[in-house]
Amino acid sequence: MPMSFSRVVERLLPAPDAPLPRPPSTRTRSLLGWFTRRAAGPLAVAGLASVVANTIQAVAPAFLGAALDSGIENGLNARVWTICLSLLGLFVIYAVGDTAQSYFGLCAWMRTTFDVVRMAGRQVSITGADLSRQVSTGEVASVVASDAQYVGNFFELLAPMAGAVVSFGVVAVLMVSVSVRLGLIVLVGMPLVAWIVTLVIRPLQRRQAVQREAQSEVTTITTDTVAGLRILRGIGGEDVFARRYREASQELRRRGVEVAGTQSVLMSLQVLLPGLFVAVVVWAAARLAITGAISAGDLVTFYGYTAYLSWPLMVFSSSVQDYARAVIGLRRLGRLLDVVPASGTVDERLALNPADGTAIRGEIIDTASGVRFAPGRLTAVVASDPDVSAALAARLGRLRDDAPEVTLAGRSLTGMPLSDVRASVVVCGARAELFTGTLRSALDVRSARAPENVGVEELVAAEAERAGVDAVDQDVRRAVEELPGDDRLIAALEVADAHDVLTSLDRGLAGMITEKGRSLSGGQRQRVALARALLTQAPALVLVAPTSALDSHTESRVARRLRRARRGRTTIVATESPLVLEACDEVVLLDDDGRERVRSTHRELLARAHRREAVALAYQAIVARACGDDGTVGPATDAVEDPTALRRDREGADR
Repeated sequence: MPMSFSRVVERLLPAPDAPLPRPPSTRTRSLLGWFTRRAAGPLAVAGLASVVANTIQAVAPAFLGAALDSGIENGLNARVWTICLSLLGLFVIYAVGDTAQSYFGLCAWMRTTFDVVRMAGRQVSITGADLSRQVSTGEVASVVASDAQYVGNFFELLAPMAGAVVSFGVVAVLMVSVSVRLGLIVLVGMPLVAWIVTLVIRPLQRRQAVQREAQSEVTTITTDTVAGLRILRGIGGEDVFARRYREASQELRRRGVEVAGTQSVLMSLQVLLPGLFVAVVVWAAARLAITGAISAGDLVTFYGYTAYLSWPLMVFSSSVQDYARAVIGLRRLGRLLDVVPASGTVDERLALNPADGTAIRGEIIDTASGVRFAPGRLTAVVASDPDVSAALAARLGRLRDDAPEVTLAGRSLTGMPLSDVRASVVVCGARAELFTGTLRSALDVRSARAPENVGVEELVAAEAERAGVDAVDQDVRRAVEELPGDDRLIAALEVADAHDVLTSLDRGLAGMITEKGRSLSGGQRQRVALARALLTQAPALVLVAPTSALDSHTESRVARRLRRARRGRTTIVATESPLVLEACDEVVLLDDDGRERVRSTHRELLARAHRREAVALAYQAIVARACGDDGTVGPATDAVEDPTALRRDREGADR
């Protein structure tokens, strides 16, 4: 039973959710061959269809010449009708072949383009923040925005190129069979024309490469400016970045003009040289026709052959240009793929699934600072330099493999499988990174992996908060465990005091969060990120300044609820907030080198400061930075980018 057309397409193209394998090498030629093999199916069908369509188009002048000679000799006879009907049948086949070439060529373009985009996206996800240290943001944006399409354009033109080469050979054989002289003119002249065109293409390639680099620079400046626009306005740096952007954009304009000049020369040659070549061939054929060496039909045939040959020449020059752009794009993609993650191998990151890891509980020891974190305790880390405590948090989460050793339950983190580390320790950084999507997807990041383990403790803590007690009985706990997943998400939002985020969205958990969470205030983003971290149910949770964007009332509620929600599990908080420090079991003060200076409770350290002890006085000075000038603790207002979001956040704090 013959397969339907849709089944044929399904066999040629991968499923949308098919895994994307890794290329064997990041060298440009290797990547080119790898993408060719990936798109071999649609390329083969498109190439075959192109050969058929172009061959029919190439031999059409022979039919016209034969019909003309037959008509001149015998008028409108049966042979003329036979030739016309044959041409009609051939052009029906040509129409099918040309359509198939366009369709499957587009399939090859889509497959290659989306493979490049998926590969770049996957590389960004597995390398994370380390990517920007080795590759500029503009370069990454260029790979996705333009290079992917250029690579796809080259593969889309491979099929027409195959048809052009075959049809050129067919035309050359037919011309030599009729007139050796004219055939040799074509066989020598067309490669000569193509060679002249390549002389212009080479400098064009170099100028395009320079122009693309300038474009990446402009993109980098633009993305950096947009990302830090609020900060730039605060420090008066808008003019500096505007000047940088103006200079870079003018340089890009100059490079673009240079490319356009060379491109115009190339386009002129693509029209001029084939036209001159056609004129030369027609002149030579006309002289042969006058002498009787060829017939009038042969003259028409040779003109048709020569006019058709301008098409293979144009396909050739376009393919060379697209090849140059594709090589530049693949070279940039190769540089992107050469970036290695700071922790774990690329294979580990690709297969990373915390649900597959083994959650390990035990004492955490940081060899660089000498700090020990006992299991099941809420410990605060305080340092005069916030970068010192942030570096400690990065080491505890094994965010870099070249950092000093950290042990968990006596085992080195760098010696453990990365999935075990991610299942055991979760680090929530100071910046709340949110992506476009629903609030539910932003919170429940591991829902597809372990939904049955999400949010139980947070909901129990919320019940205890409502009841005003430190614990709840087993009946309440069992009821909590039987609640659907959305209730657990809401409970986590309650612990993070982010109920105002839920009410501010039109559809609650199904409401959309815009790119980077810009529809939320800074405090709302921070609380959503905290709720997301709580929902991972990690045995060890490391929080870096989790309340820095909150007002004092909200901060106090979050600190109390966090203590209840994380009871019995290790929680480490890098903070200077007195309200959070008060809720912690112990406080560790680090010196400028990151070593432990003293360990005690917040109240005890303040009491020692009253006794004028040097270490306690240093601690008191650090904590004082978190107090406002009006005597309140924490920022006077929430860090916001949207007045509406500010109003919502204040209303939530008042409630």
